[in-house]
Amino acid sequence: MSRRLRVLLVPDSVYWVTGTIAKSIARYNPWIEATIASSSVLETILPKYPELISNFDLVHFICPYASGYWMPQFRDRMPCVTSHHHVSEWQRLSHNLEGDAIVVGSPEWAEDLRGRGADMSRVFCVPYGVDAEIFKPPAPAERNAAREKLGLAEGHTLIGFFGKNSSNELDRKGIDVFTEAIVGLRQRLPDVAVLIIGPGWKELISSLKASGVRVIWFPFLPDLEGLSEMYRALDFYWVTARVEGGPVTLLEAMSSEVCCLTTPVGLAREIVRDGHNAVLVPFNNAEAFIERTTLLARDAAERGRIGRNARETILAEMQVADKVKLVREVYARAFESFAARRQCALARHARCPSGDPALPLDVHEIATGDSTGLPDNERGNEIPLAGFPGAIHGLVRMLETLRWGESLFVHLHQPRAALRMILREWLANPFSPFPPKVLLRCFLPVSAIEHMSKLKNRSRVTPELIANCPPTQKA
Repeated sequence: MSRRLRVLLVPDSVYWVTGTIAKSIARYNPWIEATIASSSVLETILPKYPELISNFDLVHFICPYASGYWMPQFRDRMPCVTSHHHVSEWQRLSHNLEGDAIVVGSPEWAEDLRGRGADMSRVFCVPYGVDAEIFKPPAPAERNAAREKLGLAEGHTLIGFFGKNSSNELDRKGIDVFTEAIVGLRQRLPDVAVLIIGPGWKELISSLKASGVRVIWFPFLPDLEGLSEMYRALDFYWVTARVEGGPVTLLEAMSSEVCCLTTPVGLAREIVRDGHNAVLVPFNNAEAFIERTTLLARDAAERGRIGRNARETILAEMQVADKVKLVREVYARAFESFAARRQCALARHARCPSGDPALPLDVHEIATGDSTGLPDNERGNEIPLAGFPGAIHGLVRMLETLRWGESLFVHLHQPRAALRMILREWLANPFSPFPPKVLLRCFLPVSAIEHMSKLKNRSRVTPELIANCPPTQKA
C-alpha cells in the first residue's frame, strides 16, 4: 500500500465551520491519512495516550486559538501549519506567525499578515470553498416544502442569517446594523420574516420580536443536509459583518441561488460583482440594506437572475473540491520550514509504515503517487480518526459530542439542545464517567469550573512528555 501523509487536523469543534473545513481537506485529498480532533478532545486523549503523537507527520491547526497551547507541544516533532481566518484581538492570535506555513482564506488576510511582519513565503491563500452538490438550488416543490415546514405563507419575504454568537467578538458580525435594517425593513415590507441559524442569539431574537418582527430560530442543526434545506426557503441572505474570514455562509447561500446582500468582507470583495451575482452594501449602512432589499423584494425576476449568476460563480470559482487541494503546497512548504528549523531532524523522526527510517518527506511525491488500493477517507458526518487506534474511536467521537454540548450549555446558552446531546451520549455509553462529569459541570458555578480547570491543566500533556515518546508505527 502506498505511503500517505499522516495529518492531524485540529478544528475548534467537528460540529462547526472549522470542522467542516477539516472534513473537506480529508475528503478531497486522498493522499492524506487524516485524523480530526478538536483541541478540547486532545486535552483528554493525549495525556492518557501521549505515544499517539508519533502517529502523525504534520499537524494543521484550523482553529487559530488551539495553536496557542498545542504548537509548542508539537513543533519539535513535526511541521505545524497554522490558520489566520480574521482578526478581532491580535494578541490572542499572534502566535500563529510561528507556523511553518500559514493558511489564510482570502487575500485580505494575507495582506493583513504582511502588515504584521509575517514571512510571506510561508503564507498561502486557500479560499474557503463550498460543496455545490449539497448546497444547490431547490426545485419549486423543495422550496415550497421548506417554507411550509417553517410555517411561512407565500407572501412572506424571508431573510437569513447563520452564525454563532460566540464568534461575534467586538460585534464584528454587525448585529447592530442587522437589527436596525430588519426593523426598518419591516416598515416597508410588513410580511418580512427572519430565519436565524446558530446558538447564542436569545437577546437578538427577543429584540427583533419586541419590534414586531417574525423570527424563526434554530440554535443548532447537526448536519449540512439540514442546513442546506434552510437555504432553500430563503428569499435573501444578509451579511452585515465588519470582519469575516469567509464568510462561508455567503458561499453556501450563493451556491443555493439565494439573492445575497453583503458588505465587502473577506472573499466577498474577491467574488462579488455588485448587481451581477450579489449586492455589495457599504459597511455600517442599514439604510442601504433596506433600500436594496425593498427593490429586489418587488422584482422576483431580478432576484432570480442574481441568484443564478451567484450559482455560476460558485461552480466556476469556489468549489470546495478544488480549493482544499491547495493544501498540497502548504504542507510542502511546512516541511521545508521544519527541516530548516530542525536542520533536517525529519531524518530522525519520520518513519515509513514499515518502521524503517525515512528521508525527509516529499509531499509532492506522496500527493502524486499511486493511490491504488488506498481506502477512502471517511465522509459525511463521520470523523476520520486514522491516527488513533480503533479501540478509542468511540471514546473520541463521544468526547467531541460532549464537548460541543457543554459549549452549547455554558457558553452559548442553549440548555435544551445541550442536554439532549449529553443525555444521548450517556444513554449510549452508560458506564462511561464522561457524560455525568460534563453534565455536572454544566450546573456548577463558574468559580468551581475555573478551579477544576486549573487542576486539570496540571495534568495536561507537556513538551517533556511528548519528547520522551519514541517514534512508533501507526497504532
